Amino acid sequence: MNPLRTLAAAAVCLVGLSLSSCLNAPEYPETPSIDFNSLTMVRNKPAGQTEIDTLKFALDFRDGDGDLGLSDEDIKVAPWNATSGGPNNRGYSYNYFIQPYKKVNGIFVKFINAGGVAGEYDGRFLRLDDTDGRPAPLKGTLNYKLPINIDGAPFFPGDVLKFEISIMDRALHQSNVITTSEITLGR
Repeated sequence: MNPLRTLAAAAVCLVGLSLSSCLNAPEYPETPSIDFNSLTMVRNKPAGQTEIDTLKFALDFRDGDGDLGLSDEDIKVAPWNATSGGPNNRGYSYNYFIQPYKKVNGIFVKFINAGGVAGEYDGRFLRLDDTDGRPAPLKGTLNYKLPINIDGAPFFPGDVLKFEISIMDRALHQSNVITTSEITLGR
């Protein structure tokens, strides 16, 4: 056996071990945390149809155990199949909460639809973790699309909106609430 070769192999192993000890997983709280990244709009006016603005939200997120998102299978069982409870008392099948604010006479006013239903714009995003489901820190950007009809019921071209958004993980921990920049519809 070549002693120089053995020494080189041992050095490579020691360097590898020292590098792996430097690459510890980040530590985040188990409650998700979000930051506003961006809000953009895509306009679509199909011939002879109502104009639709699709709002594209981008949020940066961190979660200590990575239990973000709900699959189609998840929402068939408790607690996610409940029809009441949760942030807007609409159940736990929603994990992306969007509260619009509409500018009226220069002041943003919380928008609730004509029927008085809060959470009308809430939605769901799919699982972001690996298929093995082992808890692990997760960090990234969550992209979400929200189409809005701007036919006057309830939004008009020229309306100025901003949004408060939060998310919830599968352990029902709700994140902090962020506020987006403002955006003008249909221009």
